[in-house]
Amino acid sequence: MKLPIITTTLAAYVLFALQMSALAQDNKATANSFSLKQAQEYALQNNTSMKNAQLDIKLAEKKIWETKASGLPQISASGTYTHLFGKLPELNFGGKTLISDKREGETIAAVPTGAGTDSIFQNFFASDPIPLGVRDNATVNFNVSQLVFSGEYIVGLQASKVFYQISQNSLISTTADVKESVANSYFLVLLMEQNKEILSQSLVNVTKTLSDMKEMNKQGFIENTDIDQLELTMNTLENGIRSVNDQISASYDLLKFQLGLPFENTLTLTDKLEDVIGLADIVSITSKQFQVQNHISYKIMENQEAAGVLNLKRQKSAYLPSLAAFYKHTENLKQAGIDFTMKDMAGLSLNVPIFSSGMRNVQVQQREMELEKIKNAKSNVASGLELDFINSRNSFNSAYDQFVNEKRNIELTNRIYDKTLVKYKEGLSSSMDLTNAQNQYLSAQKNYFTALYTLLVSKNKLDKLLNN
Repeated sequence: MKLPIITTTLAAYVLFALQMSALAQDNKATANSFSLKQAQEYALQNNTSMKNAQLDIKLAEKKIWETKASGLPQISASGTYTHLFGKLPELNFGGKTLISDKREGETIAAVPTGAGTDSIFQNFFASDPIPLGVRDNATVNFNVSQLVFSGEYIVGLQASKVFYQISQNSLISTTADVKESVANSYFLVLLMEQNKEILSQSLVNVTKTLSDMKEMNKQGFIENTDIDQLELTMNTLENGIRSVNDQISASYDLLKFQLGLPFENTLTLTDKLEDVIGLADIVSITSKQFQVQNHISYKIMENQEAAGVLNLKRQKSAYLPSLAAFYKHTENLKQAGIDFTMKDMAGLSLNVPIFSSGMRNVQVQQREMELEKIKNAKSNVASGLELDFINSRNSFNSAYDQFVNEKRNIELTNRIYDKTLVKYKEGLSSSMDLTNAQNQYLSAQKNYFTALYTLLVSKNKLDKLLNN
């Protein structure tokens, strides 16, 4: 009677396990399937360069607190243990006596000895020596210090904030670089996949044509040379497909590396090539104006210039005095007979630079020269960005014209191949003509993909320059 219940329970458990397994497979597929935007967002979280740039931000935050803390109260404690070998030094003030009143029988005073044999002083006692140290002792010191004024500290606080801004801008620059590289690799994979599809379709067409030609050869309409020529074309296509497969595998590995995915993971791209081309956006990009002040490389140079200014101020602050306050408390585990140690002490420490044989002066001059170099580099970066934008826009326009021409060439070579194939079947053209038409079409496809990839890469570079 219990068997049906057990069977039903087991069936339900197996069904549940199968459902969970299917769900896990779906989740795994989803985790490794990316659109272009999803791929870029994933790379921004997992790319090694991005992780390091984010760590630089955290390091800059810690550096700011480190600089602040150096000017805040500093508390420390120290302890020492000492053991003295040999005889301890002592201090002895001589003997003493007790003066007795013979009438009253009471002790009334204590005076130094030396009154002579006829003195009335009686009951002489030797004085105990006073030790000037202890054989074993432990000392605990408690110190508190506070910086009151330091020009170098003030400038250091400002410099740490500039360093944080540099780290932030470096993160923005790394973000732009990662997004650009991921987009380029994403486009490359799509182009390779599309190229493979065209080569595979061409192979299917050539294989069908070869089969038809073999039938025509059996009937004596064409020669064996024509068959051999078409087989040569088919072998070339097969070799091309194998080469493209290797390129696709390498392109996927490159994209996985940029995304931060393990190489053994599967990766599926959900965007189609026609979805990412965006010709309308490509045409409109050339109308945008370039502002060098908005480019992240120029902003980083501005940060470096600000850091150079502060470095010069820090060097000049070496001429200023520095003032610090301190408090010290000392405790000894054992006290000597005579101990002049002060338990509590407070004071001010003033450091005034007076003469350094010209060292501070030449250090200031060095910082001034370094700042001048930074300004020159900043000007050079601005000119370089302007030139880069002009060249990139020209390259983009040239790539777009080349793309339009190659797209037209595909249509032309495809029509030529179709007409040549018809003529060949009718006996109006040779196998060489058919092979040449096939090669022209494949060459046009290769040139088209090359032009398209060049166009997309040029667009990505312009987008990066324009902060799109």
